[in-house]
Amino acid sequence: MIRALGARGNLQLAQADERRFPGLLVQGDTLASLLEDLEEEAPDSFALVTLRGWVSAYEEMMAERGLDLPYRR
Repeated sequence: MIRALGARGNLQLAQADERRFPGLLVQGDTLASLLEDLEEEAPDSFALVTLRGWVSAYEEMMAERGLDLPYRR
C-alpha cells in the first residue's frame, strides 16, 4: 500500500509500506518538461542521463497499463 503524506504543487510525498523513507511523486508532464529543459541546458550531464531513465520507465509503465501520456512524444 502507498500512503499520500503531503503535496506541494505538482509534487506529492508518498510512502510505500515496505519502504523506510517516503518518496517524491512527480507528475508526468512535469517530468517531461524537466527532461526538455535539461536536454537544452545540460546535454552531457549525469542528471540528464538519470532523468531519461526515469522518463523511459514512466512511459513503459504507462504503456503497460494502457494509459495515455500527459504529453506528446
